[in-house]
Parts: sequence; structure tokens; C-alpha cells
Amino acid sequence: MLKRFDRNMIYIAVNDIEPAPQGSKRHVGGGRLVEACKRVKPWRKAVTVSARQQMREQKCALITGACSVSIEFRFKRPKSHFTTNCQLKANAPKHCIVKRNDIDKCCRSTLDALSDGGVFADDCLVVRLIADKRYCFGHEPEGALIKIFELP
Repeated sequence: MLKRFDRNMIYIAVNDIEPAPQGSKRHVGGGRLVEACKRVKPWRKAVTVSARQQMREQKCALITGACSVSIEFRFKRPKSHFTTNCQLKANAPKHCIVKRNDIDKCCRSTLDALSDGGVFADDCLVVRLIADKRYCFGHEPEGALIKIFELP
């Protein structure tokens, strides 16, 4: 679901897919490189589709100037964080510090997908980036909440 509340702010929600980091590549021969993380391609596609849908539905113009982006990544808690009666264990970590989801690499994949989705001409236009990652609350879907604000 995507919403635009005023002429300078775009809100994008990407739900029901785990955010994926874009980082290292591995060599597969013949001079070809592929993403080391197999989850990055579906993640980028989900963000791109959501962004394109928003831009089309709201008739938003492509951002061609400086902008600020805020991203809140949501991850499901592992089953090991819960007791057998589905209560959160007292010793379960409060913060999402799983090594496989580096916040900087999750930002990289998301910003590239937003560029592909026609939100801004290039991710070099992002002059301010605020990023958080956390575990989902209750039955909240995994994914990301993205806010883009075009600067004057």
C-alpha cells in the first residue's frame, strides 16, 4: 500500500516480504558476477513494483532534486525467541542485530529499487538517510515503511 499525503512527501509500505541486503557479489565464471544474497532480487522487485504503482496512481512527478529518505525495516522474530505457548521469552533480544541483514546493505538494495521504480532519478539525490531495523510487533507483516521527502 502506498500513499502520498502532501505534494512533497511520498509514503510507501512494502509488506509480506523480508528485506534483503545488497552487497557482495560472487564470480560465476566468464567474467559474470551475481548477487551473493538470493533474496535481494525478489526484495528489489517488490519495492520497485510498489514504487511504480504509487507514482502512477498518484501522478507523482519524478524527483530530480535533493531528497530525504526514511526507511524502517521490519523483520520477523525467530521461533527461538518464543516459548511453547507463543509468549516472548524474557531473554529474547530487544533489538534486531542479526548479522545477515546489515542495515547499510538493506538501504543499498532499497534505494536502488526506488530509483528503478521511478521515485527519483538516481539514488545520489538522497542527501539525508534515516534507517531503522526492528522486529515486527505482534502480527505485523515483515517488510519496510519508506518515507521520501523532496527538499526545497
